[in-house]
Parts: sequence; C-alpha cells; structure tokens
Amino acid sequence: MSANCEDTMGVVVGVSREGDKEDAILLPDQDIVKKNKFSVFTGVLIGALIFVITVLIWITAYIPWSERAPFVLCIIIGIFIFFHGLIVYFQPPKIYSLEVVINGKQSASILPLRQILVCMTNTSCGITGIITMFTIGTGWYGWQAGNIIGLVLSILLLLVTCISALAFYFKTSKLINSHILNYSGTNIKETAAITRELISKQVEIFSNLLPLPSVQSLTNLNLDEVLKQPRLLTNKPVHVMSILLAMVACIAMFSAQLWDIAISECDEERTCPFNQDPDDTFARPVLHGIVGYRVSDRKIIILVSTPIAFLLCTTLLLLMRGTTVLKMVLSGLISLGIGIFFFLYSLDTVQYIILLGTKLSNLSFILKLVSMMPIPLLAALFVALAYSNIIQSMEEKKDDKSSKVKIGLLSISIILSIVFFFLSLATMTTSNLVIMSTVQGHWNTTKEHTWDDECRDNNHVHYDDYGYQYDTTTTSAPESKPDKCYGKALDRLVQDNFTLFSICQLLMTESFLLLSVFVSMNGRRITKKTLFLPGLLLFAAAISSIISFFSGIVQYDLQTNGFPFFIMNSINTLSALVIGFIFVITGGSVFISFIIIVFRIILSILVFSLILIMTTFDALLKLATLTCKTPKPCNVVEQPDVATA
Repeated sequence: MSANCEDTMGVVVGVSREGDKEDAILLPDQDIVKKNKFSVFTGVLIGALIFVITVLIWITAYIPWSERAPFVLCIIIGIFIFFHGLIVYFQPPKIYSLEVVINGKQSASILPLRQILVCMTNTSCGITGIITMFTIGTGWYGWQAGNIIGLVLSILLLLVTCISALAFYFKTSKLINSHILNYSGTNIKETAAITRELISKQVEIFSNLLPLPSVQSLTNLNLDEVLKQPRLLTNKPVHVMSILLAMVACIAMFSAQLWDIAISECDEERTCPFNQDPDDTFARPVLHGIVGYRVSDRKIIILVSTPIAFLLCTTLLLLMRGTTVLKMVLSGLISLGIGIFFFLYSLDTVQYIILLGTKLSNLSFILKLVSMMPIPLLAALFVALAYSNIIQSMEEKKDDKSSKVKIGLLSISIILSIVFFFLSLATMTTSNLVIMSTVQGHWNTTKEHTWDDECRDNNHVHYDDYGYQYDTTTTSAPESKPDKCYGKALDRLVQDNFTLFSICQLLMTESFLLLSVFVSMNGRRITKKTLFLPGLLLFAAAISSIISFFSGIVQYDLQTNGFPFFIMNSINTLSALVIGFIFVITGGSVFISFIIIVFRIILSILVFSLILIMTTFDALLKLATLTCKTPKPCNVVEQPDVATA
C-alpha cells in the first residue's frame, strides 16, 4: 500500500498478523472453540461480579479503616480476572506487524501485542496493589493480615511478570531482529527522516493549539512603558471608603479581642492563660479548622492578622495616588492575598460563633461577637478590591454612548447593591444568632464526665486471680453526684448539620457582599463578562444553602427568639438564586471561552507528550544508525621474519 502526495502528508497503515498461515492449515473443531469461549466468558463474568459486589458492599456497608485492605484486594483481583479474560476471549495476535507509508516512504515495525497487553495488566494490578496495601488500613492500626497477603501477592505478580517478559524476549529475539534490527543503515536513516517530519508536524499542531508570543513580539514590547501607563480609577471614593471601613473593622476586632483577654477568668483567683478559654465557653475546645486548630488559637490569629491588614490598608491608600498599571496590579495582588486569608478564616469563625455557650457574661459575649463577626465583611471587601483593580487595570474601550437609560439602570443597580449589602449582613447576623441559640439547647458542657469516679454508679466490675469478671453491688444508700455528672456534650451529627448550613449561608453572604461592593466600585466599567464570576458564586452558594437547609436543619426546632429568620433567609436566598442565574446566563460566553481554553490545554499536553515520545524514538534511531555502521578493516603490514643466528 502506498500514498503519492507532494504537498500534503499521507499516512497509510498496513497490518499483518503472524501465524495466519498456521490458522488456515489447522482449523479446530467449532464445538471446542465454542466451549473455550464459553468458559473464558464465564471467567470474565466472574471477574466483573467480584468487582461489582465488592464495590456495592463498600458503598452500602460500614467498613472500618483497619479492615478495608481485603476489600481493596478483592477489587484488584476482580479487575485482574476481568482483563485477562478479555485478552483470552478476543485473542489478540502474538506478533503484530505494523506498516506505515508516509509520503511514499515505508516504515515497518513488529510488536508482541498479546505479551504487551498481559504485561500492562499485570504491572498495573501489581503496582496498584503495592500502593494500596501500604496506604489503606495501616497507620496506628498496624499491619493487618489483608495488607500482608495483598502486598505479597502484588510483589509476586510483578516478579512473575518480569520473568515472563524476559523469557518472551529471549524466545522471540531472533524473530524480531530478523524483521527490525537487520535493516540496512539506509532504511534506518529514512525512518529517522520520517520521524523528524512527524515531530515537525506535531510542533506545528502544538503551536496552533496553544499560541505563544513570539520572541520578536517580546523584544518589541516595552514592559516599562506598559506598566507606567496611567489609569483612571473609576469611583475612587468608593475604593477609599471600602479601605477605611476595613481599617475600622481591624481596629474594632483588635480592641475587642484584647478586652476579652483581659476580662476572661478561668476561676475566681486567676485569669485564663493566653491559650485557654474559660470552661464551657465553646462546645468544642478543638476544631480541625483551616487556619486554626484549637478554638483558643483565634486570639493570636486576630491579634496578629488585624495589625498586618491595617498596615497593608495604608499601603493600598498610598498606591491610589497617581494610579498606573503597576500600582493597580500591586493593589490587586495585596488585596487578593488578604482577602483569601480572611475568607479561609471566616470558615473557622462561623463555627466558633454557633458553638458559643451560655455560661458567659453579656460583655464577654458581645466582645467575642465583635472580634469574629466582621471577618466575612473583610474577606468580601478585599476580594472586591482585588477584582476591581484587575478589571480596571485593563485599557478602557472608548464608548461615548451614554444614554439616559444606561445612566438610570446604573443608578438602580447601585441602589440595589447597597440594599442587598445591608440585607445580607443582617441575614448573616440573624442566622448565626438563631443557630447558636438552637445549638445551645443540645449541650451544656464541653466535656462529658460520665466516666469520672464520682459520676459512676455503685456497681463495680472486678476481676479475680484467674481473670474471671464479676460484679459487686453495694447495699448502701446511693451517693449524691456532683452537677458535672449531669452535663451533656454536643452530638457530632448535630454539630455537622448546623455547621454545613452556616458555612453555606456564609458563602452566600460573602458572594452578595462581593457583588454589591464590586458594582459600587466599578459603575460604568461593569460588563456582562465581569459579572459572570460573582453571579456564579452567588448561584452556587444559594443552591448549596437550599440543599443544606432541607437535608440538615429542617428537622430541628429552631429557636428563632422573635427573629424573622425564615423571612430574611428566604428573601436573601431567592434573590441570590435569581440574580446569580441571570448573571451566569448573560455572561455565559466567559464560561464557553474557559472551556475552550481548558480543552486546548489538554490537547496541547497530549501533543507535547507525543512530541516527547517521537523525540525519544528519533534518538533511538540515531543510536541504531551508529551501531549499524561497520568499522573499516585495518590494513596490517606484515613484517618479514628476521632470522637470528
């Protein structure tokens, strides 16, 4: 087979299988073939059943961590049997001859296809078994029997695979060498030329998929002039007011935290240490948060982060004088870093707030709320500042079409943003207080004392000298127990349900605050594309809030205490859902462009991997060219024998 073309590259592939003549001569009985295929199909079905049944048991039943290794081993065995059954059922050829014709140039190679498939299956199962046996079910539980058996079987499988691959190589080396390695140097050079041509085509495809700036464009680009270009900051007073509001919030948080530390008393004689809270202040002394580990860590985090944020706010105010592209980029990066920190810490503080107890003075309660409540506001303010600086650092398109309709719509949008700004803050505060009051009804002590000696009943368990257990019951009157024995700790399920809803409500509030501040900051610079990201966050947060409410806290008796909890949450959630959906639809072109970019990047990675493979193959061909060169015979001059007397 061949393809003749001058300008384009044509590829024709020819396939031949070794052993076709033998199959034509020796034809087995059809009944035997059917029986063999039926038995192989049964093996494939058994492997699939092992895999499916094990996965169903894993999903539906509770399996302790220390007992999961046998189930993982069963999954690997099912996959192993299934793929080996497929290989035997379809019977791929032992030797696969591949002929490629490119631009009239022929190249051939021989692959041991069946052995490659078997080795790939064995190696994948073996490596997966070794990794999983080392990671699943181990730790402080120690090595269980399932881990040891799975590890031994995986190592044996890899050893058998290596031995069989080497044996197959030595067995078929003469056949492969006769087809490949005995090519002349001219054929190898032609194959290398074809490979280089393929590499050049792949590089061209890669450059088309992922266009990069040329060296000439980079040299002609004057980066210093671009960074020093002046930019007009739209609605600059709103930016300044946002930064001043953040500075006031930092001062309030810092002062409230210092005051709270000063008045905290663990008992009547001493104040609490810096890393400790009074007893029963929070339902949990330890929370595996994102920023802090213990609840008391909030003190040092607030006392350190708020002064740093205050100083960085002064830097942001200074960068607003004579705004250029460089100053706006620096402002965006600084604001984004602070905003990400406060956003992550807000996920911790919302849990601290809903876990506050009732054994607090009114002053201590107010100070704790003041030190933690403004954190979501700070996160939204700084992220909005970063987003606004990044958008406005781009060159503004000149558009003189400023009709009365646009001005009216812009005024209405700014008014609505201010309304939703305060509505979302009020909803978040109300929601946190209601959930905190409801959770307080499910606990009254941080630590249960049911196992303390003074809290146990009079029935005691003893063991005699032979290890037999017996109970002794005293006949005296029951002793009175201290108050701590009747304490109730917070159930983990209750905590998880309310924590999930509070975090979803927090995300929706921060998304609303981000959108409101961003609209007020940008004004006429707002476009449909810039509203896509806040709209997407708002829509996702609203959906998650609805799901968490109906799947978690709807079953509890919420202690609203006169707060319009349901009304405010309903208005806030429905507004977020509608507004977010509208912004996502109008700015959907951004999402489509993002998907196209991701798809191009994935294709570029695949093409780049192919370039690396082809380059390695080209290097091997060059090495083969060098080895095929036979050295010239040396001319040896024979010296005459000299007879010695």
